[in-house]
Amino acid sequence: MGTVRFDRVTKMYGKNAGIRELSLDVREEEFFVLVGPSGAGKTTILKCVAGILRPTEGRLYIDGKLSNLTPPNERDVAMTFESYALYPHFTVFDNIANPLRSPKYKRPEDEVQREVKRVAGMLEIGHLLDRKPGELSGGQKQRVSLGRAMVRRPSVFLLDEPLSHVDAKVRHRMRIELNRIQRELNTTTIYVTHDYVEGLSLGDRVGVLKEGSIEQVDKPEVVYHRPRNEFVAAHVGFPEMNIIDARVRSREGRMVLEALPDAGNKTGSDTPALSLPLSREQEALVREKSAGERLRVGFRPQAVSIVEGAGGPSGVVKAEVYAFNPFVTYGLLIVEVRGRQLRILTGANARFSVGQELTVRVDTDEIHIFHPESTTNLVYL
Repeated sequence: MGTVRFDRVTKMYGKNAGIRELSLDVREEEFFVLVGPSGAGKTTILKCVAGILRPTEGRLYIDGKLSNLTPPNERDVAMTFESYALYPHFTVFDNIANPLRSPKYKRPEDEVQREVKRVAGMLEIGHLLDRKPGELSGGQKQRVSLGRAMVRRPSVFLLDEPLSHVDAKVRHRMRIELNRIQRELNTTTIYVTHDYVEGLSLGDRVGVLKEGSIEQVDKPEVVYHRPRNEFVAAHVGFPEMNIIDARVRSREGRMVLEALPDAGNKTGSDTPALSLPLSREQEALVREKSAGERLRVGFRPQAVSIVEGAGGPSGVVKAEVYAFNPFVTYGLLIVEVRGRQLRILTGANARFSVGQELTVRVDTDEIHIFHPESTTNLVYL
């Protein structure tokens, strides 16, 4: 089957919670990705499924069976570790073959030979079978680690930061390979990463973790385009979303959000940093879900553009260049608007100088409105 269900699971490390009352369902044959910063509880979740850790409270079900106390060797689960955990004195062949030769499986040697070569072929490491781990690159070691997990044909794969030690070129290719392999094997995969781009590109669904709790679980496009709260909005996507304080005002019969200056604004002026006119649908949302005049508003750097003009009420404002970081394929421009810094994504060939004056426009169709206290996106209230 390959299903995993957490029912209000808590795992304590002394007085600290690794995960807290976690409820989560991973579906059969799903590629499920857990993303979150260091210490969010990602590896704790994998270790609970693998049986390396036991939940302090709650129930864990694997393939519909209560598995809190099931020993690791009795779970149809295979886990790869960030450190690879290869046997340095074994060849690649013997590392991959090790699970099939264990006392639990004791497969005939002809079957071991066949299965190792099958997996090595899928991972394109057949030419490395006679080498030892010390002779391999990071990407090759990772493929061997994956092969050792795959050879058993488990119902659930657990992958802990499997691409963290490989270079960018290999990482991109391995993402494609992992997706292909998972489809071919028709197995359930739980994949842990701190890299949100990686998570969004791989997962059928993505779960965003914060301090041991799930903030949002959904399809990648929903997590990106409709983040549940400020944490998800700020941590999913690069460059990071602009999130600022705003107040609700009426102007010429329409509702606008006035983005306020930064608290450290040297001018001392309460003049809005930016005025964002709302659509009829956005107006209705604010009226229905907002309890006061203060809100939080977010928009991605991709929603800000540089325009000609002197600024005005329609999401357009004068700004000053604070910093510009050119990269190979894009540029990250940071501007100041009355003490408030905004991030803008630009073309790779753009050029700006510190102090340069610009006019920028925010696409108000792309803004997200958050409750100022709960930080929840109003669309979810």
